[in-house]
Formats: sequence, structure tokens, C-alpha cells
Amino acid sequence: MAGVVHGGRLDAAIAIYGGTPEDWIDLSTGINPHAYPVSELEDQVWQRLPDEHAHRKLEEAARQYYRVGKNSSLVAANGTQAIIQILPQLISSKSVGIVSPTYGEHEYCWRNSGAAVELYKSLSEALGKSDVVVVVNPNNPDGRTYRQDQLEQAAGILASRSGFLIVDEAFGDVMPELSIVPNLPVNTIVLRSFGKFFGLAGLRLGFSICAREIADQMVKAFGPWSVSGPALAIGLQALSDQDWISGMKAKIEVQSSKQADQISSCGLNLVANTCLFMVFEAEDGIELSQLLMTEHI
Repeated sequence: MAGVVHGGRLDAAIAIYGGTPEDWIDLSTGINPHAYPVSELEDQVWQRLPDEHAHRKLEEAARQYYRVGKNSSLVAANGTQAIIQILPQLISSKSVGIVSPTYGEHEYCWRNSGAAVELYKSLSEALGKSDVVVVVNPNNPDGRTYRQDQLEQAAGILASRSGFLIVDEAFGDVMPELSIVPNLPVNTIVLRSFGKFFGLAGLRLGFSICAREIADQMVKAFGPWSVSGPALAIGLQALSDQDWISGMKAKIEVQSSKQADQISSCGLNLVANTCLFMVFEAEDGIELSQLLMTEHI
């Protein structure tokens, strides 16, 4: 298959519709526009190789933030994209079912590994025909969500045939009640993105929460220094800042509600609001999209 087209390509939009980055309102990625305020880092963070102590401190903070149970392991990586790319090397699969439409890199990476990949409209369809199932919760772009018990049941069905459930919770920070992490089944792998909620996508930091055996394989595959020193330091600071986290969750909920009301008042039908992104229906979405881009939106 061809390469995946991603949001956030403001340079490509500018090449067609003109303007400068400052002229544009970029709503294409679901990244929090209110970034975590990064403080000045010590010189050694930039000058030395990342050390194991800093890595462990970050993972301890991430375990608390994501509510990881004592029987599960957590692995920090250079963004969840790095984890998505490496999973096909760690899991042997005859058939992979992806609940779609969703983030295109899941399909792209599994197909590149040689796996037989099918796209399904529902989780139940995927469970009936696949030994590895990928689901994004909440799902981009359609805003679908799944309850914990639904995912636990799905993991149980897959476990009966030695299969795996992969849950991408990249947009889950503002909806923690959806997360399967606190009661993680042994055959389930969860991906968590740092950059979206904390507004620091350029930092490239993400986490995998899974069984120890898979985590050990992942650590070996990534090799040393898989997370940069600045990412370790900033990630630790942000994940430990409970005041900022709780305040930002409340702020996002209020602002996303206002934004949904404003857009709905223009005649569009609100389908779903996950706080970090929302979905609307329009009679001609393509025409509307092009019109907005001429206005640098």
C-alpha cells in the first residue's frame, strides 16, 4: 500500500493555499493547543547520554499517571509510532483485524510485515475472523468509544485462540474511564501517547503497557537510549504535575464544549466529541474542507 497521509502537514497546506504558519488555525491533529510549560533544562540533559536512573524515574511517573497495575509492565519509547512499527516483529500473527476507519499506520505497518490484514467496520466483526485485533479508543476519526468491559470481553475471546488485543489509547487522557490499563488482560497491549494531551508532539514520547514478556522483547528491540534525555526530563516533570493535569482536563472539557456549540450553530451535526477532537457531519465535507483552507483553517 502507499504511504499514509497524516494531519499536521501545515507546510503542504501552505504550499497550496498560501499564507504563513502564523496565519493558520491547524485543527488537523487533535493535539492540545495549550502545551505544557517546559522549564529550562540543565545542561547535562543535553550533553550526556540518557541514563538508566532518569529512564526509571520517567517510567515510575508514567505508571502512576496511567494507573498501571502491579502485574503489568510499561515501556517508554520514542513516540507510539515507534511501538506501532515494532509490534509486528514481536507478535506472530496469521491474521490481523483492524477496526476502521482509523489511524492509518496500524494497517501500513502490519501489511509491511507480511501479515494478512483485513479492515472491519466493527469490533465484533474483527473478533470473529482475526487472531490479532487492533482498536483505537477513542477512535480517530469517527469518535467511537469502547467500555472497559467490552474490551476485556474481546481480550477473552482472543485469548481462547492465543490471540492479542492491541488498544491504542492515544486520545484517552481526557477520558480515563475508558482505559483498560488498570485491569489489563495478559494478552492485551495498550499504547499511550504523551504528546497529544500535553501538547508536545514534537518531543516524541509514548508508552506501551503490556505483559512482562512482551515488554522485555520490546526493550531489547529498541536498544539503548530509545528516549532522549530532554524527553525523559520533560516527561517526568509533566506526568508528575497533578495541578497542571487536573486544571488542563477541566479547561479542555469547557473549551471543547464551547467549540462544539459554535460549530453546531453553523448548521453542522455533531457526531462525537472526545475533547481532543470532535466529529461533525456536513452535506459536502470535501467542499467545506476546501473552503475552510482558503480561509487558512
